[in-house]
Amino acid sequence: MRADITAAVQVAEAFGVVSNDPLLLHETNNTVVWLRPEPVVAKVATRPDARDDIRSEHAIAVELAAVGGEIARPLPGTEPRVHEETGFVVTLWERLDGIDRAEVEPAALLQSLGRLHVALAETSRALPSFRSALVRARAALEDDQLMAAMQPGDRAFLRDAYDDGLSALAETTPQEHRLHGEPHDANRLVTAAGLRWIDFESCCRGPLEWDLAFLPREFDTQLGDADHDLLALLRRLNSARVATWCMAQARFPDMRHHGALHLALLRE
Repeated sequence: MRADITAAVQVAEAFGVVSNDPLLLHETNNTVVWLRPEPVVAKVATRPDARDDIRSEHAIAVELAAVGGEIARPLPGTEPRVHEETGFVVTLWERLDGIDRAEVEPAALLQSLGRLHVALAETSRALPSFRSALVRARAALEDDQLMAAMQPGDRAFLRDAYDDGLSALAETTPQEHRLHGEPHDANRLVTAAGLRWIDFESCCRGPLEWDLAFLPREFDTQLGDADHDLLALLRRLNSARVATWCMAQARFPDMRHHGALHLALLRE
């Protein structure tokens, strides 16, 4: 087996979870493996810069589970574990039967996200500002090797989009909340028990409009209390961020597609 899948299987075995038929689910930011036949998913951080992120994700998810958050929960009795042979960090999660990227009625989605925000407000794990993710993405555009798949003109366009957006953002002082950070359609599951949220590596502090920026634009009529000018600004900055990281992973065709899509959204 591949080293990352081996790490998932062997760490799971140390917690009493035996998998003889692991299935790779995806491998963009981290390797995610269904440890068949068990209803357990392993997340493997193979990059050094991702290992602290999944430790933090696990910690915040433990807190959310404790207060009844509507999430896919960390596997009880487990903790982040370093696989000795590879140095990869592995976390284990309960697998839910559900569908991602499914269309959800706006009212139901907004209510579920609101309940998640209430649960997050009860947690205490230190979270970074949402602005730090934008600054980090802007800095990535200066890395020629990382951004080799992006055309020079697109990189220049994105730099201007970031600089204009960050300058405008610096003039705002919105109230901060504890946020999911990336509540898009791939980070929620439609299950028999209702919506369940996953992937908490991007949890952060920021205005509610940052989480709302990930929702479809047709939801805007449902967002009566939102600052729509701030929402529009954050949508542009988020599209710049997504375009940057997707093009950094352009070896995956779906990432290249999403990168091009968000570049097009910015140009509109």
